[in-house]
Amino acid sequence: MKPGPTLARRLLPLGWVLLTLIALPGVLWIVLRAALAPPPGDWAAEIGRGPFKLQASVPQLVWLATTPWIGERLAGRAVPSRLGPLTLGWVSAGGPGDAPALTLRCQPCRLPLPPALGQPEGLRVPAAQITLARGDAQSLHGTLRLEMMPPRSPAAHGALPPAGALAALGRPGGGEKMPPRSPAAQNEAALTAHWQARRAGPGWRVVIDWPAAPARQWFELLAPGLPELAAAQIEGTLALRVELPLPPREGTSDWRIAPRIEGLTVSGLGTQDWALAQSACGRTPPLPARHWLARAVLAAEDQRFYEHTGFDPEELAAALQANQQAGAIRRGASTLSQQLAKLMVTGGERQLERKARELLYALDAEAALGKGRILQLYLANAPWGIDAQGRPICGAQAAARHYFGVSARRLTPRQAVTLAAMLHNPQMEAARWRAEGGVSSARLHWVAAQVRGVQPAQRRALLAQLDEPEF
Repeated sequence: MKPGPTLARRLLPLGWVLLTLIALPGVLWIVLRAALAPPPGDWAAEIGRGPFKLQASVPQLVWLATTPWIGERLAGRAVPSRLGPLTLGWVSAGGPGDAPALTLRCQPCRLPLPPALGQPEGLRVPAAQITLARGDAQSLHGTLRLEMMPPRSPAAHGALPPAGALAALGRPGGGEKMPPRSPAAQNEAALTAHWQARRAGPGWRVVIDWPAAPARQWFELLAPGLPELAAAQIEGTLALRVELPLPPREGTSDWRIAPRIEGLTVSGLGTQDWALAQSACGRTPPLPARHWLARAVLAAEDQRFYEHTGFDPEELAAALQANQQAGAIRRGASTLSQQLAKLMVTGGERQLERKARELLYALDAEAALGKGRILQLYLANAPWGIDAQGRPICGAQAAARHYFGVSARRLTPRQAVTLAAMLHNPQMEAARWRAEGGVSSARLHWVAAQVRGVQPAQRRALLAQLDEPEF
């Protein structure tokens, strides 16, 4: 029996409803695909699975996610990411002028760092949280909170490990009891920055500002495992401004890092013991500060030695910029005090944690030893390559005997400048010496031109001598 006209009329709307429900997902998919399609050159990411996978504009996704009726529904969701597991949240506007914000909490988290810092594996933190709020149609803003490991007891840190020259000398004190931390170290274990982002190119140009915070907190964030943190008394503050593009651009140097350090001092690490240490390099007689070798070494390695307190902010800024442009570590910023810390304790590995230790010991040595003793200790322990038998040549006395057959005190200005010119890369220059009987001519002339306290006529005579054969 066929349905009558009345029944057919009643079923027709239902059929349209069913047809609409069947077609609706396809229509929504087409609309969503069109809405999220990235413009040419825009930052894009792949979302979805299987047949519903698509390329989506990341800026558009962020804009939608910060829309209240969408952001509220994202709260509580967990998503995987390259940084770590992310949990989304939503904060409603709290008052006049406040904007609602999407929150992303990563716990634990690994954050990328610029190549200039020499830490390709990034920074590991227990947790990080960023808030994203809309500004105008082209901008976002919010906060970035980096949490650090809670302060550990001296027993958890363990004893200060001897290393480098002090390890070879069997320096006492490896089992000394660590003093407890000062009350100032018990501050909240987090650093919070304010950030702004404005559309630029395929993504955003981001500026992050960390206000001045205790320097100890920065050490605990960047190098939480250092045993020195249990012993060191760290004073001073650090503020930081970072500019970067999102997404990061391969092969570019678009990061900008500008630290502002004030009143940074360190004590309690026992560097006064270095003055009593017997160098494994043999004895180098003390050289006057006006000796040509002392002046040439400062010209080559640390021209502001008498002006800084253990670290050189100008050289640090220049090194960060040069290394960022190169996309790798190409230039160091270590002062003579930091180089001495490397020789005596930390070793030569270029890692952020090692650089933090180096800085702590350098600042402690500046206060405990003073400039004169630091310079003498450096001259007594500095490396000058290896000989033909593969044995290390270290200390000014051994270097003067090996290369020129005289004591360090009897070095001529040309010989002193030659030894100083080798310090930027002792292994390479020692190999050049064995092969060619000399060192880099360009480096030699540069060092000679930088030596302070030299009369113009004397400098001209020295530069002329550098172009003549040594023997």
